[in-house]
Amino acid sequence: MQSPQTHPTQTPTVQDAHARSLQLAAEAYLAHSHPRAPLRLDRVNLHGVVYRSAPDPAALRLNRPLAEEVVMVALAAGEAAALSGAGAMTAGRDARMLLSCALTDPDELDTLDAYLGVLRGRARSRLRRAWSEVEVLAAGLREHGELDAAQVAHRVACAQGIRASLLN
Repeated sequence: MQSPQTHPTQTPTVQDAHARSLQLAAEAYLAHSHPRAPLRLDRVNLHGVVYRSAPDPAALRLNRPLAEEVVMVALAAGEAAALSGAGAMTAGRDARMLLSCALTDPDELDTLDAYLGVLRGRARSRLRRAWSEVEVLAAGLREHGELDAAQVAHRVACAQGIRASLLN
């Protein structure tokens, strides 16, 4: 009679920490790639992403590309969860509220869900292309517990440099 083979599995807390770090790293990466005022990182830790300033609703109404970037960053954690097959665990900025603040025309509010779907797809495609950067940030986050903006920038640059040297 053969004994069943046991495979080492991660405990739920380790899996949760891994999923949470991926989701926070995804938000931090997208925020880092759009260095506008409401997206400038102060730091990212296992409790969330801390920005230097909050988005101004008036600025979001006046600048549609800025509003779209802010909303895509707010959607990043959920999209990272979808890409990694984990449940969404982080509660950051409310993407729906941010987008509704930015829309001025009542007809646009009728298409809010469709607009969010488009921005969700754009955020997911950016994360898919930069998944190695997200993984490097997540590993740093798990190792150190907190990364400031300079450390995020350094890790992203290292991941991009490694990818460039491997592709050439």
